[in-house]
Formats: sequence, structure tokens, C-alpha cells
Amino acid sequence: MQNLRWRELKNSKTLKNSKEVQNKDDRNFATFIERGKAQVIDTFMIYLPLLYFMTYVVVGSAKGFRDSPWAPLAAVLVYALIASILLAYKGQTPGKKAYDLWVVREDGKKVTFLFAFLRFIAFCLSGMSLIGILMPLWRKDKKALHDFLLKTVVIKKG
Repeated sequence: MQNLRWRELKNSKTLKNSKEVQNKDDRNFATFIERGKAQVIDTFMIYLPLLYFMTYVVVGSAKGFRDSPWAPLAAVLVYALIASILLAYKGQTPGKKAYDLWVVREDGKKVTFLFAFLRFIAFCLSGMSLIGILMPLWRKDKKALHDFLLKTVVIKKG
């Protein structure tokens, strides 16, 4: 592998040092359990503190949060923005980092912010049917519906 300067490596669109990304057949796909555990960590580290902040700081009370037509949607959208920024910048959320999981496109390129945001929207929609979230249980490539629709894959490095 050629030696790249840090800035060149940081700005590159492909994860150069990842054998799993460069060779599709050798990828180590994240299991359903690993993905689920990563989602639980993300929920506790990002979404629950965000909900607390929205409920008691922004809205002022739990009753006000429940009665508000916009507050729950705003909390989900802020969570989507945070998760999308993390995926676009690092390729991981805190939960995925804990299990050494990476979200990349099928062609090995990094996920952009817009792509990550659309993936989150598709995740919410596939979660409504439940079948979309359970798809990794029987698929060889361990893709959920939102991965299948947006041509992304969750890989485990190491």
C-alpha cells in the first residue's frame, strides 16, 4: 500500500486500508446480534440524553413533551442528524465503534451525509414493518432492508 499523507487519507472517498472493503468476497459482515447491541448503545448514548434534553430543557415538562405535536419528531430528526454526521465523518456511531463495525457503501466508498440521512429514514421505515429489521437473520450478506435499498453494508473489521 502506498504511503499517503494524513490529509490525503482523511479526504479520500475510499477506506484504503480495509481489505474487507476492497475485496467483496472476503468481507466480514456484522451479525444481527452485533448490529442490535450497537443500536442499544447508540440509543443509550445519543437518543436517551437527547430525549431528556428535549423533554426538560426545550419543552419544559414530560406532559408538555407528550402533548406537543412537534417535539417527538424534532427529537428523532436531531438524532438522525447526529447519527448521519457521525457516519459521514467516521463511518461509525459510538455503538458501532464499540463493536468495531463500519457502515460503507457496497462499492467500498464512505457514506456521505445525505446518504447516511436517507439510510436513517429508511431504517425508521423498515423498522415499522419489523421484517426489514429482521432480514439480516436469513440473508447471506446480513443486510437489513435499509441496507438493501441504499446499497450499504455493515462490516466488522478485525
